Amino acid sequence: MSFLEKHLEDPVRLGRIKRVLYVALGLVVAAEIGLPLLFGAGHPHFAFERFPAWGSLYGLLSCVAIILVSKLIGKVFLMRGEDYFGDKEHRYPEDGDGH
Repeated sequence: MSFLEKHLEDPVRLGRIKRVLYVALGLVVAAEIGLPLLFGAGHPHFAFERFPAWGSLYGLLSCVAIILVSKLIGKVFLMRGEDYFGDKEHRYPEDGDGH
């Protein structure tokens, strides 16, 4: 059993890991909003850039859009039907019919 499996299978350890990650996420969000207010964020070019944590939200929405578009492309252009290679009966003859 690997180190990661050992920690993720134990519910107590998994709870601790989740707690630490949530605290880290909260600190990042607080820094993203608080630091520009404390030190000044520069001069925004557009009005929506004044919104707190605009860069993080824009990055999140961009990643979600990339994932959704790539899933759509995969379904429309890459996926084939179940019978794409022909009927299964003609590819694999039954046992005992002499083929």
